[in-house]
Amino acid sequence: MKVLIAVFLIPLLIIPAFAQTNSQILQTDKGTLDVKLSYDDISTGDQTRLLIEFINPVTKKIQEHIDYRLAVSKDGEPVFGPIPLTHTSEGVVKGLKVEFPEEGIYLVEFEIEGILFQPIPTEKVSFDISVGEV
Repeated sequence: MKVLIAVFLIPLLIIPAFAQTNSQILQTDKGTLDVKLSYDDISTGDQTRLLIEFINPVTKKIQEHIDYRLAVSKDGEPVFGPIPLTHTSEGVVKGLKVEFPEEGIYLVEFEIEGILFQPIPTEKVSFDISVGEV
């Protein structure tokens, strides 16, 4: 009996606990890329880490070398950014922190302007993020 209990408890001790992550995947308006936006539960007034992945919709793999802009707004008022045109060689942005000052619906907007060092006509994608009990 002790062995069975140990067999069931050991995996619980080995598997690390992670915060619940929310994520959304949307395609750019011209369909060239999928963009995945992930974030932990948001507390107003605290910085929230955003994870952004640019995905090739054909291969379903991370698309490297993306040039993008990002802005976060609430009710048309800027909360973060817009950041200047930025390049990610990995196709993933991990360390971006944004503070959501109050409850409500926030708009996270991306403009993609280059893929694999090739300029493209600007493509856009927007995410709605609900903060608090909206």
